[in-house]
Amino acid sequence: MERARALTDALRSLRPDDPMPILAIDQEGGRVARLREGVAAMPSMMAVGAAADLDLARQLGEQIAHDLRRIGANVDFAPVLDLAIDRASTVIGTRSFGDNPERVADLAGAFASGMGRRGIVPTFKHFPGHGSTAVDSHVALPTITLPPPILHVRDLAPFCDLLPHARAAMVAHVVVEAVDRERPATLSEEVLKTLLRESCLFNGVAFTDDLEMGALDRFGTIPERAATAIQAGADCALIGERLDAAMPAAREIAARIARGEMREWRLREAGMRMRMLRATLAAPIPLDAPAPFPNVGTTIAARAVVRVRGTPRARANESILVRFGVEGDLGPGALGAEEAPQLHPGEPASVERMLSALASSGRRPVLLSYRTHLDAAAIDAIRRIVDRFPESIFVSTMEPFDIEAAPFVNHALCCFGDDALHLHAAAAAIFAGAPTNGKLPVTLARG
Repeated sequence: MERARALTDALRSLRPDDPMPILAIDQEGGRVARLREGVAAMPSMMAVGAAADLDLARQLGEQIAHDLRRIGANVDFAPVLDLAIDRASTVIGTRSFGDNPERVADLAGAFASGMGRRGIVPTFKHFPGHGSTAVDSHVALPTITLPPPILHVRDLAPFCDLLPHARAAMVAHVVVEAVDRERPATLSEEVLKTLLRESCLFNGVAFTDDLEMGALDRFGTIPERAATAIQAGADCALIGERLDAAMPAAREIAARIARGEMREWRLREAGMRMRMLRATLAAPIPLDAPAPFPNVGTTIAARAVVRVRGTPRARANESILVRFGVEGDLGPGALGAEEAPQLHPGEPASVERMLSALASSGRRPVLLSYRTHLDAAAIDAIRRIVDRFPESIFVSTMEPFDIEAAPFVNHALCCFGDDALHLHAAAAAIFAGAPTNGKLPVTLARG
C-alpha cells in the first residue's frame, strides 16, 4: 500500500498546476484485483450476485473505493456488466454478477453508487457485453452473432440502464456482427456512435480496453490502433504496458488530422470529456483512514454459498478432500479432513488409485471442482467416484456450471471463488453448518 501511494503521489507532483490526473486501476474484486495486500477481502461479483443484497453490494463498493482512495487512485475499471451466458467463457465467469440483465443492472448500480459515494469513479465494462462469447479477447477476437432484438433486450440492457448517468465506460474488443461485421467495438464508429452514444445515451468518457490485447493483432500497430479508436469515437486509448507506444500514438493521431483523415473536432470532443471527468476526481485520503465496512467481503462470501442439491453437510474428521484443480486452503473449518492423493482425471490408473484410496479411508468424499464442466475426463472421474460413493459432496468453486454438468451428483453446493475467502465460506457451510441461503446467479439447465 505504501509503495502504491508513493507512486500516485509522485505522479500528481509531476504537474501540480494541472487538474487532477486520472489514476485508474482494475479492482473488480474476486480474481481481478491489482491490489491484494493491505486492503479488505473482496469477493467475486458472482458471489455478490448470489448474496443478492443491494445494501451489501453498495457497502462493498464503498469499501473498495475507500481502499483505492488510500493509495491515491480515483477511477476504477469496474463494475463488470457482462452477463454470464456462455458456459465455455473463462474470461468473464465469476467476474459477472449473473445472467439476468435486470438483476445485474441493480447490483452493479448499487456497487457503483457505493464507489461514487466514497469518491471513486466507476467504469462500466465491457461494452457492449462480453458474456455471450467464449473467446478470450486477451488472445483472440471474439464475435457476437446475436440477432439485434436479443442483443438489445439482454446483453445491452444493463449498459442502457446505467450508462445514461455514468461518467465512464470501457469498450471491449468484440465484433458485433449486427452493427459492424469487420471491426471490433473499440475501433468501430458504428458501435461507438449507434450503440454506445445513441442507444445507451452515454455521454461520459469511453475508455478502450487495453490496446495490446491479442484480439487486435491484425489491426495495425499499437499507435495505429490508438488513433483508429479515437477516430472512431473513443475518448481515451489505453496502453497497459508498452509505454514506449504512447508518444508514437499521439504522433499518429496528429498525422491523421494533418492528412485530413481525422477531424480535429473529434480530438477536441474527446479532450473535453476527459477534462470534464478530471474536474470531478477526488483527492487521496490518509493511508490509515478507518475503513467503512472492513468485513463486508467476508459477509458476502458467507451469504453467497448456495445449496443446489441434497444435504451437503459432513463432519470434517469424517471427510476426505478430492481436488479437481482446486489448490486453496479451506481454513480452520476443514480441520480434521483428510487429503486424498493427487488425481489425474485423464489417466485411468490414477482414477483407480483414487477409488481405492477413498474406499480404504472409510471417509465421505468432498469433491472440490474448478471448471470441470470444461473437462470431459474430469466429469467422467467425478461420475465414477459418485457411482461408487453416492453420498459424495460436490463443491463448485467457480461458476456453478460444474454442477449443471454433473446431474448425477446428489449433494452439491457452490461458492463462486477458489481463493481463501470463498473456500473458507464453503468449508464453514459443509463442516460447521453455516447457512447456505445464497441464490443461484445463473439459471442451470439441470439443477
